[in-house]
Amino acid sequence: MRVVSVLPSATETVFALGHGSELVARSAECDYPPEATRLPVVMRPKVSDAHRPSREIDERVRRARGRGESLYELEVDLLRRLAPDLLLTQNLCGVCSVTEAEVVEACSRAGVAPKVVSLTPRTLEEVWESVRLVGRALGDEQSAARLLRTIHATLPPPPPVSNPPRVVVAEWLDPPILAGLWTAEIVTLAGGSSTGPPPGEPGVRTTWEELASERTDLLVLSPCSFSVERTLQELSEASLRASVETVRPRLGTFVADEAYFSRPGPRLAEGVRLVRGLLRGELVRPPMPVRALRTTPESAAA
Repeated sequence: MRVVSVLPSATETVFALGHGSELVARSAECDYPPEATRLPVVMRPKVSDAHRPSREIDERVRRARGRGESLYELEVDLLRRLAPDLLLTQNLCGVCSVTEAEVVEACSRAGVAPKVVSLTPRTLEEVWESVRLVGRALGDEQSAARLLRTIHATLPPPPPVSNPPRVVVAEWLDPPILAGLWTAEIVTLAGGSSTGPPPGEPGVRTTWEELASERTDLLVLSPCSFSVERTLQELSEASLRASVETVRPRLGTFVADEAYFSRPGPRLAEGVRLVRGLLRGELVRPPMPVRALRTTPESAAA
């Protein structure tokens, strides 16, 4: 089977199911596992401004979406040459990738007719269901079932606590956006209480001043599409760093790779373990990318 994935989480899932050799193309954002980066890129952003400050990126994206413009473009000629049997996409977020309608239109122009599977999970259970959908589309439901058994085995229920620590996960920095969709469930499974939207709801914009006025035990900075290094680069700007440091969580502020919170795939289970470790004061070791900002006495002592 010839498979094209324009969704990073779907690409990860295909590899996790043991079908990476069937992938023939990816999106520019599909960067995990490392083998995926050797594939040709069939979808890329129309504007390359990932190096710009997050405030400027946010403003550009909001203007484009307000005009109804897509943020991505598909390589129609490459689609024609590859002639995929299966194309994995999404229909949840126009900021994250092309939508199903855009994929269908591009395939029509390319003169190809792959089976299009659109993944739109909003909760953890729907994320796990998307793993089943990908397995079914690949004709390998058994591998999907095995992967899900492994995932669930790593996610025991959190111990009951009367007053769980309050956790903020920010999926953008300037302006700060409280992570939504499945994030509250990640925090709950880790033993915390999420300060943010309830499960299934999108992220919510806020301000650092508002966050500073609330009691926060743990702050995790995980901007969508940012690596740890990219986030630390963003925080080298003095005024933004000062705003973040007005939030003085008891257990500290940490920078984590976005894959453990923003990508609805197998590594969300790692996100649960990451938050659980930080709540317990445990040092989260490689290969899970996380760095302490050391903005509080407690985190400085960790």
